[in-house]
Amino acid sequence: MSMPGLRFWLALAALVVATAGAQYVRALQGRLATAQDAARQAKQDVGARDAIIGRLLTDAREKDQQRAQLDRTRGAVDTTLAAYQSQLRRLIDENEAVRAWAATRLPDDVVRLHSSPALAGADDYAQRVRSGDALHPARDASADER
Repeated sequence: MSMPGLRFWLALAALVVATAGAQYVRALQGRLATAQDAARQAKQDVGARDAIIGRLLTDAREKDQQRAQLDRTRGAVDTTLAAYQSQLRRLIDENEAVRAWAATRLPDDVVRLHSSPALAGADDYAQRVRSGDALHPARDASADER
């Protein structure tokens, strides 16, 4: 091979290597951009996740405080109720007439009303009437008097 032919082939080989290198660099740059986008998105996702975790932790702390307040309030109500019940029992035990009155049997209608669940509004009343637990017609009240 002659020198000019060899130069031509060397130049052609250098051109092919340079073109292949440029394409390889472009492909690497594309992969780098994709990886950077993925890293940016992952960082945003981590930030959003951390914000959600922070809100959940704050909410859990608030719920714990509310639960503790409810427990304190319930304890105070229980204490007050026990005091009222004790006072009522003492008052009933002090007076023979009150003791006799408290020992008498309640009328059947009062027992029935006391054993039924409490009505918490018009909807509860309407539901009770619809379900068959209707009000009874008025009758002679003298049978229920003490």
